[in-house]
Amino acid sequence: MSATNFIYFQYRPELNYQVFLRFDDEDFAGELKDTVEVMGFEKVEPKKVKNIKFKRDETKVLKVTRASAGVSRQIDQVGYSMNGLGAESLQPQKGYDVYRYRGVGMMILGSGNYLWELGLKSSQDNQDKIRVIFTRFLSFALAKQGIIGFWGVPVEEGFVVMKAKDSNAESIFVDVNKEIILTYNDVRPMQGDLQILRLDDSYRNELKVMRREVLLSYLSTNTCYFSYGGFEPEIKQALYEISRVAQGIIYPARNFKPRTDTVDA
Repeated sequence: MSATNFIYFQYRPELNYQVFLRFDDEDFAGELKDTVEVMGFEKVEPKKVKNIKFKRDETKVLKVTRASAGVSRQIDQVGYSMNGLGAESLQPQKGYDVYRYRGVGMMILGSGNYLWELGLKSSQDNQDKIRVIFTRFLSFALAKQGIIGFWGVPVEEGFVVMKAKDSNAESIFVDVNKEIILTYNDVRPMQGDLQILRLDDSYRNELKVMRREVLLSYLSTNTCYFSYGGFEPEIKQALYEISRVAQGIIYPARNFKPRTDTVDA
């Protein structure tokens, strides 16, 4: 297929992030269109990608394909999971890493490479799991820019940090340098009264303010980013900055009203 016939989706093009999905198969792109668009990707013309000046730490293009029979067998293999990630695993190889979501997809990524690759098995009935994979891609691709993601949902005061399964694989990204929060609904400024909520089943009606170091610890253990080598320096700095400017609140889980709109693709 000619490069001009590739189908590209760019993450938040209005903010000029050089993070793209590339499909060779128009039908496959159509199957995943709703899933990626709800996350903030928008379809762009191939010439836009062709004309950009690639930057080593900022430009990442993920080639998304249907998994071949051989790749499907590798996807189904049991990998070495990290930190209780269950079906997910990350294995370092010489010059690149292999991320696998068992039974769903496998991604080849390398920090020094512009082009990464993802093979996916059937997209049917796997939308939440595929959303997890694309969220991992974003967290890896944006790490060098100090943009950090958390599983969670937005609220008026800020956002709630949750586990992926509790948020239905919805995520929040924070760009400390631009001072913005990227949600599935919108892009909003980081306000001085930003609150980050942690839900707790043991609390009834009372609220508790978290100490800065407790908030930092909580955020550090609940990001969408993970690596055998630990956090990138830019991610560490972003975590410190967020915990410095935000107020952490322990909130009664029984009183939390989840969103009424849906993010299902």
